[in-house]
Amino acid sequence: MKTPLTPHLLGFLIERGYTYCLAKTRSTSKLSASVIITLTPVKEKPMLETLPLGYDTYFRITREPMQMACGIDDTEIYISIDLKRNRYAGDRSGSRVAEIIKQNNFAFE
Repeated sequence: MKTPLTPHLLGFLIERGYTYCLAKTRSTSKLSASVIITLTPVKEKPMLETLPLGYDTYFRITREPMQMACGIDDTEIYISIDLKRNRYAGDRSGSRVAEIIKQNNFAFE
């Protein structure tokens, strides 16, 4: 799901432990914007040499994305969030996975 970036949404992601955002930039010929930036939040620092296909760079979530949330002229900024059921099925009692399942039914991926 892609949604416009807002300061409130960014604060929510920071509270959930996200520290970086992968960035995908593309030009557009829309009248409302000339550039579209799509950010995808991640919890660990990505390696610039091995970014996922289509991503240009990454930012620390408390720096550039904070400024982007306030708006940039001729630029649309979205955040890509997919809420999915936790992949771990079944109860693995005593494991770290079981603790995570009990605490949080949904995870950003």
